[in-house]
Amino acid sequence: MGVAAIFGFVGKLIRASEWWEHKLAVLVAVAYATALLSEVPIIQVAWHILFYLGALTVAATYVSLINDFTDIEEDLAVGKANKMANLSPKIRWSLLLGCIGLGGVFTVFMWPDKLSVVLYLATWIVFSLYSIRPFRLKERGIWGVLCDATGAHFFPSLLMVAGMGRAAGVDLDLLWFSFVGLWALMFGIRGILWHQYLDMENDFKTQMRTFATRVSTGTLRSIAVALFSVEIVALFAMLGYLGLGANWIALMLYGVLLWIRYARYANYPIILLTPKGRDTQVVLLDYYQVFFPIGMLLAAACTQPFAWVILVGHVSLFPSGLAYALRDYWMALDAVYRQVVYSSK
Repeated sequence: MGVAAIFGFVGKLIRASEWWEHKLAVLVAVAYATALLSEVPIIQVAWHILFYLGALTVAATYVSLINDFTDIEEDLAVGKANKMANLSPKIRWSLLLGCIGLGGVFTVFMWPDKLSVVLYLATWIVFSLYSIRPFRLKERGIWGVLCDATGAHFFPSLLMVAGMGRAAGVDLDLLWFSFVGLWALMFGIRGILWHQYLDMENDFKTQMRTFATRVSTGTLRSIAVALFSVEIVALFAMLGYLGLGANWIALMLYGVLLWIRYARYANYPIILLTPKGRDTQVVLLDYYQVFFPIGMLLAAACTQPFAWVILVGHVSLFPSGLAYALRDYWMALDAVYRQVVYSSK
C-alpha cells in the first residue's frame, strides 16, 4: 500500500472530510480574529495557532473514532458504513488510546494556562459522555444536542480565544469571549440539529431517541429561527467589535455567492430544515469557513507584510471551500459575459 493510499485510508477512518474544513477552518478564523484584536502581528502567534490546530485535530480524530466505535451495532443494523467495524478490537483500542495519549501531551504543553486546559479537556469529556454507555447522551434529547454543540464549537472556539490571548500576552477580553461563546453555541446547536434532521430516518430505524426524533417539524422550524436570530446578533456583535471593513465586504461577497448558487444551481438556502428533493446550502456556513478567515487575513496583509505567509498557509490547509467559491464566481461571470456578447450581436 502506497503512502497516498495509507493517507486516504486514515482520512476515511477518522472521517476527516466531515470536520477538517467544515469545523477547523471556522476555529482558526476565531484565532485570527483574536490575534488581530490583540494588535500583535499575526506572524508572532503563528506557531501557537498551529499548536491549537494540532490539539483540536487530535480531539476531532478521537471524536470520530469514539463515535464510530460506539455506533458499530446501530450502523450495521441500518447498513451504514462504519470503518471501525472492519478493525480488530485490539486496533480499535490502540487508536483510541493513541489519541488520548496525544491529547494528554497537548494538555501538558498548555499548562499553566488553566483556562485553556479546562476548555480543551471539556471538549474531550463532553464527546465521551455523548457517545459512551451508560451515559450515551446522544440518545437523551437536548443533552445530546448540547454535548455536540459545546464539544464541536463552543469549547474549541473559546479555547482559541483564551489560547491566542495568552500567546499575545494580553488579558482575557471578557466581552469578546462572551460574543464568541454565544455565537459558537448557537451555530453549534443549529449544526447538530441539522445533522439530526438529516439522519432521522436511520435514527427511527434503530430507535435512537435524538432530539430531532422527539419533536415535530414545526417545533424544529421555530427553534431554527430562534437559534439563527441569536446567532446573527452575536455574529454582528463580533464583526462590530473587530471593526474591520474587510469583514463586512466579505459578508457582502458571500451574499452574492449565496444568490449565485440559488439562481444558477437551484441550491436552496436553508437555516436548518432540508426540503426533500432539493439541493441546499446552509446559510452562513461558507462565510464562516471561507470568507471570514480569508477576509481577516487579507486585511492583516495590508498592514502586516508577513501576514501573507499566514494567508498562503491557510489556503494551502483549507483549499476546497475557496476553490468552489471561485469556480462559482467565474462561471457566473462567464455566463454574464456570454449573455452580453450574445445580446450585442
